[in-house]
Amino acid sequence: MKKLVLSALIIGSTFAAAPAFAQSAAGSVDVTGTVAARCSAVTAITGSITLGELAKSDGTVDPGFTGNTGGLSRNFTVKCNGSNPKITVDAKPLVNAAAPNSPTGYTNTVHYTATLVATGAKGGTTPVADQSLTSTATSAQVGDRLAATANNITLTVG
Repeated sequence: MKKLVLSALIIGSTFAAAPAFAQSAAGSVDVTGTVAARCSAVTAITGSITLGELAKSDGTVDPGFTGNTGGLSRNFTVKCNGSNPKITVDAKPLVNAAAPNSPTGYTNTVHYTATLVATGAKGGTTPVADQSLTSTATSAQVGDRLAATANNITLTVG
C-alpha cells in the first residue's frame, strides 16, 4: 500500500510541474555593427635595395643602377578590406653627406624614381611613381579591391 501511495504522489507532482505547451513567445533582436576600411601588411614593408656602385667608368652617374645586387624590386603582401585603397610612394634622393660642397659640374646627390604597383582583385594593376626630385610623396587610388594574393604590392627603383 505504501508503494501505491508513493507512486501516486510522484505522478501527481509530475503533472503539476509540467509546462503549459499551449503558450508561445515571439520577438526579434536587431544586431548591427560596422567595419571600417583597414589595411595591414602580412609581410613587413621593410628591406633594402642595394644599388652598388653609382658611377660609371667615366665618372657620371649610372641611371640604370647596373651595379645593383639583389635586383631593383621588392614584393610585399598587404590585405585591405576596403573597396578602393590608396597607395603612396615617397622617393628620397641619395645624398653623399661627406661631400656637402660639390664643385661646379659635380654633385653629391643621385636622383631616381620609385614606382609602387598594386595588383587589383579584378587582375589589373595600378602604378604610382615618385621622383626623388620632388619633396612630396605621390599617391593614387587602386580603383579596385586589392588582390587577396601574395606579393600584391611591388616597389621598384629605377
